[in-house]
Amino acid sequence: MILNILDQIGNSNPQLFREIKGRLKIGNIAIASLLSICAQLLLFWTYRAQIPVPPPAGEYHNPTYNKFCSILDANNPICLRDAAGNFQINWQYWWLELFVYLSIFSAIALLVAGTYLLVSDLDKEERRGTLNFIRLSPQSAKTIFLGKILGVPILLYLAAILAVPLHLYSGLTAQIPLHQILCFYGAIAASCAFLYSSAMLFGLTTSWLGGFQPWLASAAVLIFTTIAFNMPSQRNAGDLITFLSPAAVLKYSVNGAIEFRNSNLHWLIKNCEDVKWFNLPVGNSFALCTILSLSICGVLTYWMWQGWQRRFPNPSITVLSKRQSYLLVFSCQPIILGFALQSRGVSDNTVFVLLLNLLVFVALIAALTPERQPLYDWARYRQQIVPSSHKLWRRYPILDLIWSEKSPAIIAIGLNFLISLLILTPLLLRENNGWFGMIVCLNLIAIYATATQLFLFAKIRNQAVWAVCTVGGAIVLPPIILSMLSLPPEKAPLIWIFSTFPPFGSWWALGSTPAHSALLSVLGQWTVLVLLNLQLRRQLKIAGQSASKALLRA
Repeated sequence: MILNILDQIGNSNPQLFREIKGRLKIGNIAIASLLSICAQLLLFWTYRAQIPVPPPAGEYHNPTYNKFCSILDANNPICLRDAAGNFQINWQYWWLELFVYLSIFSAIALLVAGTYLLVSDLDKEERRGTLNFIRLSPQSAKTIFLGKILGVPILLYLAAILAVPLHLYSGLTAQIPLHQILCFYGAIAASCAFLYSSAMLFGLTTSWLGGFQPWLASAAVLIFTTIAFNMPSQRNAGDLITFLSPAAVLKYSVNGAIEFRNSNLHWLIKNCEDVKWFNLPVGNSFALCTILSLSICGVLTYWMWQGWQRRFPNPSITVLSKRQSYLLVFSCQPIILGFALQSRGVSDNTVFVLLLNLLVFVALIAALTPERQPLYDWARYRQQIVPSSHKLWRRYPILDLIWSEKSPAIIAIGLNFLISLLILTPLLLRENNGWFGMIVCLNLIAIYATATQLFLFAKIRNQAVWAVCTVGGAIVLPPIILSMLSLPPEKAPLIWIFSTFPPFGSWWALGSTPAHSALLSVLGQWTVLVLLNLQLRRQLKIAGQSASKALLRA
């Protein structure tokens, strides 16, 4: 029967069969099973050791305090004894804590270890040269994608399955409904799909990082999951982080347990009862909470999948086409806006919105900026690349910059920002400096995009490294340097607005900045942007000249 199943897998997905055959060996299965069982036993006996043991008769002189004792008064948590002399233990709460910690450790292990395994596997395939061999196989990118995600972490899946009986039993004993536990499993699967897809695309596009890739990706996922589980309800766009992980579903399930109200788990799992999305009380409805979490992960997973399908067969192409980028922004910005329109301080909402948009547009710059050779071909053979049937493209060259996949991405980045601006209008209308702050953001993002394009088009080694370091330094270093020089936004608003992204300080500087200083900062940004684009235009013009013309000019 097992052979028949493997044959069917091999016929439907050869990549999955290859991964299973290489990993599901007796020794590997035994190690994964042993580690899972030992980790569960360690957690179980750790909590078992925390149950208080009553002293012998006649030696009970001082009262005993323990969080697992059944108490009559929360303000006087003294362990009570029954007729037999044993402490009355609140077993429901004991099983609840075991359930919570087992849920968190399992989720972190799946997300972090799975991300590391997938990125490390792609890095090994790239170094060995087998990834190009897989590209030449008749398998589709979709088949290889599913084969990797389902096959590479298969031992991790086995370890997680072995933890299900204890997890299920502890949850039911803690009086958590079965459907909520099953929905938590679905949330873990959705979060794994999103983060695993992101890891696959990250590993595919950052081969220049070498062996540092898996460590960087897994560290980022670890920080993300830790923040998601430990972050309380923000009542702003920051709540999106919780719904990108299984933390939202787990928080609702645990908050439903009566014993949780007076427990010491609040430091680890903060409640999310007040969360709203477009005024829908997702924090008070388990169904809405689960549907929203699954939907957000599903939308983002879809776009990661689209990037993989484009990039895997052709490593020199951009991760997304310009048309896809417009649809991506149009589908993602309403998700951010829904969390931002919650009834709390508008400035907090705006800052989180700008931070999330910074991440979105940095990712778009990386996904849309073409490398040197495609951009060189576009500059050299632009007239031949444009289809003869598209007469508008020949009459209006701006259309080529908007839709062509090989053209510079600055115009497309600007259009994406305008789409974001249009969707976020309800939020900006509530903020005094909202429109001016968005102009500053647009200027800085356009500068980052142009600088990235210049580095990727330059004749230097490690172009991607230079681009990442330059843009990363332009985002992170100015606020650090200004803070070290004891120049807060109140003292030097002109410099803060000119050089820093609004959430890092210039947003607060806008409120105390004279109109002429703010205008000078914007004019300075426009000057830098124009100079960078003139340099890019000059290089494209040189690249577009024919070889014979360049020879004659020389």
